[in-house]
Amino acid sequence: MKNIIASTRLYKNYQLAIPKAIRNKMEDLDIEDTVIDWYINEDNDIVIRPRKKVCLEDVLGIIEDDDSRDAVELKRSLYK
Repeated sequence: MKNIIASTRLYKNYQLAIPKAIRNKMEDLDIEDTVIDWYINEDNDIVIRPRKKVCLEDVLGIIEDDDSRDAVELKRSLYK
């Protein structure tokens, strides 16, 4: 078993707090744009991984479209 860095208790409504020792190690944790993903691996261990939220600015420009029509023209083409 790995060394325990910190422990936390389970609060009312099954809420958890991220211990300060962990927050200090994870410098890029931000309450505004961080999501915590929970996994159970094949050994039935709980794995917790932080990641950044995906926002509209992150996905804009991913899909390239060669169609030069605007939204009105595209909608009209649906009714033809």
